[in-house]
Amino acid sequence: MENATAIRRSWTKWAVLVILVMLAWVVFLIYDFNRKTKFTSFTKSLRLLGHLWLGVLLLITSKIADHHHDPWIIWLIFFVTFRYYKLLINIFFWFRYKPATDKSNTTPTADEVTVIIPTVGHVGDTIFEEMVFGILRNRPGRIIFAAINEHVEKKLKDAIPVMVKRFANGEGLRSDDLGVAPGKIDYVSAKAANKREQIIYALHEIGDIQSNPVIAMVDDSAIWPSGFLTATLPAFTDEKVGLVGTRKWVKRLPRPTYNQALPWYRNFWNYYTSGFWNTIGAVYLLRHNFEARATNAADGGIFTVSGRTAFILTSIVKDPSFEEEFLNERLFTGWMPWMPEGIGPLKPDDDNFLTRWVINHGYDVKFQYSEEATITTALGTVGASKFLPQCLRWSRTTMRQNPIALFHDRTIWWKWPITVWTSYLPWVYNAALFWDPLMVYSLTSTEYYKNSERSGTLLICSIAVIWATKLIKTSPWFLEHPDDFFLYFFPIPAYPLFAYFHSFLKIWSILTWWDISWSGRLVPPVLKKTE
Repeated sequence: MENATAIRRSWTKWAVLVILVMLAWVVFLIYDFNRKTKFTSFTKSLRLLGHLWLGVLLLITSKIADHHHDPWIIWLIFFVTFRYYKLLINIFFWFRYKPATDKSNTTPTADEVTVIIPTVGHVGDTIFEEMVFGILRNRPGRIIFAAINEHVEKKLKDAIPVMVKRFANGEGLRSDDLGVAPGKIDYVSAKAANKREQIIYALHEIGDIQSNPVIAMVDDSAIWPSGFLTATLPAFTDEKVGLVGTRKWVKRLPRPTYNQALPWYRNFWNYYTSGFWNTIGAVYLLRHNFEARATNAADGGIFTVSGRTAFILTSIVKDPSFEEEFLNERLFTGWMPWMPEGIGPLKPDDDNFLTRWVINHGYDVKFQYSEEATITTALGTVGASKFLPQCLRWSRTTMRQNPIALFHDRTIWWKWPITVWTSYLPWVYNAALFWDPLMVYSLTSTEYYKNSERSGTLLICSIAVIWATKLIKTSPWFLEHPDDFFLYFFPIPAYPLFAYFHSFLKIWSILTWWDISWSGRLVPPVLKKTE
């Protein structure tokens, strides 16, 4: 009993400590907010006190548990609340979201958009051709292919005119297409397999900002539907918007046909594994769709605007200081005597950099979530050899960029207060492998569970609820492909198990966050040479 009392008192002390630390941080944020923001009201500054909610909740929980006959049930409520508060908030705002649809005289048109495509040059690949045709169907004013070297640039110059001619002759067109190619297609070579340098080389080709007010940065695997620009550009009707992201979808890859020469179990295994990474990649991006739509509706926030397709005002990226910082982003500059220049320059994290740069310079971000504003990409084409390194790269980016946004820039604390607690902070600590067993352990430690005549049923139901919550963000894929639900969710729990495995990836990314290689970006060996 004395040990239990001591433990409960220690929780109260920890809660008080959390409140004091957060209070000190909020006081600093109020000072920082007023220092950086003009014409700030005192009431608006006090809103930052809302960031104390976690410490207050922890203190209330510890106090109630200290006087409750079944303290573990109070802590169970706390752990469930802490585990799922962001999900409940995001569900609420997901339904309140509205895409921008209204147009005005200030809304850019398709011919005012310059499309920049940093590419490794997968010329001849089906996805690459679909990407080109998709952009042509939307008739932008200009397209700039930014190659990794002169060898790839030459291949593009030979291949793209052929694709344009095929497009003009009707190949790849739908009934609502007119077959009109864009007015200008240019090619540049960055002489490096570096997406940031490729983008900057392309930006140098853009002169007049007035006639090219919007830039679309597009991966060479992002496929646009017809009417994509028409559905996306209304987001810029709001003059405060400087960056626009769009909904993502993953292409369903064909499964292998039945091979009579192989036994049935080998055929099943080939079929199963061929779709596994495709499905995992799909639900990975769908989770991002869900969170981006919800947070953008909540307070205008977003975790990051995906680099697969991002629209940005040309005036933002043509700022001379942008090029310098974009190409020379480093971590811990001047902090380490043995490495005074810090870690970098970074090659990945380009989309996170763009998102931070835009909001730090006073612009807003809009996420366009609609069927018409949806890009399709391919994931899982080469299995674990590419997708797992991609997951590590994405996780390392989070571990690098979130602390920068939270503690160096600090803009998000007052600009996107809800997004801070539903996206930025949870990505650091929200590991399913830890929280799900903790909730189950808390349940089994309660007096209610121990004295229940149906404890086994209670345990099974709680696990089932935890399991079911993993469908909320991923349901669009499984609703469209119900066979994948039975193959990868239930009764074969491949995706939930991968979610737990991803916790290990997250831990490893924390231990290796300084690895700034672009893992997962495959450059064919023949394309790496420079002629």
